Amino acid sequence: MNHRLSLRASYQKGSAEHWLEQTDEVLAVFEFGRSPLESIDSRHVPVALRQLGEPAMKEVWCCDGPIKTGSWDKLKFSQGEQLTMGHIALDLRETGDMRESSRLAYDILQTYLQQSPHQWPLKIWNYIPGINRGSGDDELYRQFCLGRADAVLIDPGDRPPLPAATAIGSSAEEPALQVYFLAAALPGLDVENPRQVSAWRYPRQYGPKSPLFSRGTILRLNGSQQFLISGTASVVGHQTHHENQVANQLSESLRNVHSLLQEGHRLMGDSSVHLEDQGIFKVYIRNPGDLDLIRQTMDAEAPAEIPRIYLQGDICRENLLTEIDGLINLTR
Repeated sequence: MNHRLSLRASYQKGSAEHWLEQTDEVLAVFEFGRSPLESIDSRHVPVALRQLGEPAMKEVWCCDGPIKTGSWDKLKFSQGEQLTMGHIALDLRETGDMRESSRLAYDILQTYLQQSPHQWPLKIWNYIPGINRGSGDDELYRQFCLGRADAVLIDPGDRPPLPAATAIGSSAEEPALQVYFLAAALPGLDVENPRQVSAWRYPRQYGPKSPLFSRGTILRLNGSQQFLISGTASVVGHQTHHENQVANQLSESLRNVHSLLQEGHRLMGDSSVHLEDQGIFKVYIRNPGDLDLIRQTMDAEAPAEIPRIYLQGDICRENLLTEIDGLINLTR
């Protein structure tokens, strides 16, 4: 049985302004290669990661409307019948160091959700300028994780404290820390990857506070299931595999995506795994010169029916060269 998808995400040609004019169902338009401080509309989300390859595409999210837009403190939002997209861009020249800026961003996010009709975050994207700058615990990603933990203020215990998430580094010259999210009125089903140590259980070697996110979250609305996949890299257990081998790292990432999908189906009582032609992949690439090899690997190992784009961005560990996230529509 076919069900109308709650979130309809696609890559489209044309200007952001053109897609923002499609007001009935457009929840968000993501434009790559621009600072998030340049947002012109609550539904317009510039992302400071350069798209690699042609043609230039916009990522367009649609959902059942009408769409309501507005702002809350430093957060802009657009709200459909069942889903909300919110985005925060904090100018680091004004908000202070990374730890404090991260704490502030997550305080704003959580305060907004507490009064929203869609209180449950399903996926969070974090784009962090100069993510690998600094040594040891002063590395900006570790400082970001500290600030996020300051805001969340809970012991993860046996459950993930936050849903699926991606953290990627934008240029060190980008002035803004960016956090955006998708939320719903009911919680998603958080899923862990059996091949990987849960992020919040990482050993101390990765920082004073472990990353707080789930490996994936399943959105279940309108009789459909959609899998929001966290940023997935070449990590098995908690260790990086295939250092300095970008194609092998991407292959390992895809194995992790497949493992995550299998676990999600198991939790839903269905052992079969299907990839439909509806869905999207984002592939993050540290070194632009690796684009051709990564594209060849994706063409050989990922379903051709799933559109993908390639973005230049640094991965949270310096020895990781690529990462993938996406939205996959599941069939049963």
